[in-house]
Amino acid sequence: MKGSSIRSRLVMAFAVMLVLLLAVSVVALHRFSVLTNAMHEFVDHQARLAFLAQRANQHAQNAAMHLLRLLQTREREQRVPLYASMDAALADSDAAIGGLERAGLMGDGDNNIRQLVELRAHYGESFQETVELIEIEGLLAARRHFDDKTDPLLKSLLNTTLAISGQQQDLMQSEVEQLEAAVANARILVMLIAASALLAGGLLAVLISRSIVRPVQKAVMVAESIAAGDYVCQVPAGEGREMGALMQALDVMRESIASREQHILKLAYVDSLTGLPNRTRFMEVLADAFAHGQGVLILLDIDRFAPINNALGYQVGDRMLQQVALRLAQDLPETHFVARLGGDEFAIVIRGVGHEAITAYAMSVLARLREPMMLDSQRLDIDASLGIVRFPEDALSVTALQRRADLAMSLAKRRHAGYAFAADVADEPPHEQLSLIGEMRDALLRNEFTVYFQPKMELATRRIKGAEALLRWRHPERGLVPPGRFIPFAEQTGFIREITPWLLSTVIAHAAEWHKAGLGIVASANISTLDLLNLDFVDQVRQLLHAHALPPGQLCIEITESALMDDPELALKHLDDLAALGVKLSIDDYGSGQASLAYVKNLPVHELKIDRTFVDKVDQLPKNAAIVRSTILLCRELNLTVVAEGAETQDELDWLTNNGCEVVQGYGIAKPMPAEEFPRWVAAFKGNA
Repeated sequence: MKGSSIRSRLVMAFAVMLVLLLAVSVVALHRFSVLTNAMHEFVDHQARLAFLAQRANQHAQNAAMHLLRLLQTREREQRVPLYASMDAALADSDAAIGGLERAGLMGDGDNNIRQLVELRAHYGESFQETVELIEIEGLLAARRHFDDKTDPLLKSLLNTTLAISGQQQDLMQSEVEQLEAAVANARILVMLIAASALLAGGLLAVLISRSIVRPVQKAVMVAESIAAGDYVCQVPAGEGREMGALMQALDVMRESIASREQHILKLAYVDSLTGLPNRTRFMEVLADAFAHGQGVLILLDIDRFAPINNALGYQVGDRMLQQVALRLAQDLPETHFVARLGGDEFAIVIRGVGHEAITAYAMSVLARLREPMMLDSQRLDIDASLGIVRFPEDALSVTALQRRADLAMSLAKRRHAGYAFAADVADEPPHEQLSLIGEMRDALLRNEFTVYFQPKMELATRRIKGAEALLRWRHPERGLVPPGRFIPFAEQTGFIREITPWLLSTVIAHAAEWHKAGLGIVASANISTLDLLNLDFVDQVRQLLHAHALPPGQLCIEITESALMDDPELALKHLDDLAALGVKLSIDDYGSGQASLAYVKNLPVHELKIDRTFVDKVDQLPKNAAIVRSTILLCRELNLTVVAEGAETQDELDWLTNNGCEVVQGYGIAKPMPAEEFPRWVAAFKGNA
């Protein structure tokens, strides 16, 4: 077994098992063939004898019954048909007894069968005599002869047939018992052979396992060591050709995996361009340093890298980054770690260093990078901006650490100072504002937003001609949140595109109610840049106007000057489409943005709203008065309605009236109020006019 191959061992084991199984099959087939033949013989002989005896008995009884009927029939004409039936029954009885006689002679020549044949002969003679006496001497003599001779012979005949049938049944029972014994013996023999086969198979399995499983276990141990990262483990030679080949393959696999893992580690943790650790490795080192003590994180960004890269080409840019990496890694202490994060951004992690030491190090890094660099006879003078953050003093998490370092680096770029500390950067937006961003979507679903309206009064008639819709948020915990707290974040995140359809639908619905009530008030709604540039915006407005049956002239869309700057062509197209619908258009906060007179001249707007910064104290500040007066004149020449925002005092209202302002809006008229209160307020205001 030891020197043979695995294949030869398995072939020998399977051969032995097949031989034993073949022996079991042959013995079982032979035994069951013998039993089957015995069963056939038993059925063919014993059953036939029992069947013939029963038939002889039945036909003899049938003939006797016909004879008894003859003995009871007085008229000869009535007896004639009975003779034929009686003769047929006797013939059938004789045939059955004859067959029984032949079967008995072919078998064991049973005495009962010979006795039955003799009784049948005597019974036949007596039966015939009884029949003859019926015709010769009459029924009475025939009846006496039947009772004295024929009937006793009939009973003996019937008893003999019953004895033969019972004897055959006993023989059948005996044969069954013999067959059961033969089956039991065959079963025991098959079980013995099968047990021998199982025992032989078990012995072969043990022998094979000793020669195969143990070497395989060694191979498994080697594979587990390789899987655990032990690439220097010794691989045994292995016994036999197969195990030797397996162990050799494991050894080759160990060497290949070790080589590939080194390559993968290099790809995973090393920047292919500079040879420095990459962002993945940097994150691991930063997390470990942050968790185990104090230190400093420096983010470094090359100034004017993009112009250099574009002017000289990417190959020169890559070589410049390689030179920067060499300078950063030069004479690097063990406590310092340098990595390239991507593009022209690098990071330095320093463990356990003080503020003064880090300032000196930052200045040395900048001095080293500012040294002239020669690439292809081209002198390059580069500079960098460093953002420095200390941990754990300046941040409570690795994420915050990186964010504050990035903010410090941006500050250094803006100041052109070379480096800046995170401690010098203003605080980030409060967490309350950041949490509001995530709550706005839920607020829209829970109907927490509401609309307030601020009236617009026509100065000439002192009548309310319009109302600006102002969005409010009724927060379940913070109360009424003003738009300045959440609208800017909604615009930054793009969520404003989900708020605006709700706002327009609500404003148009209220305007439709006012129109039906005969108030004649134009409702104004502000939209953002994202809304104006939305390709579906005009269709949304058209559908809402149609759904609420509101005349387009009863709706005014207010846009800011900045909304016209991002994509002037698309913004102008949408404004033209809205004007074609009949919707009024207004430029909000005019004077605070970047819109030029050329834009105002070409826009299809109906109204210009002067920003409140110019309306404030317009009666006291000459410069504000000059700007407002010139804007009123401009609107008059361009046939635009002018609206002054933020008028709060009576003096401001009087000045605006005297200088030809058409419409005014502000606390001097009324504060913004809930939509439900607005119609009642208008009615009361009209009553006081």
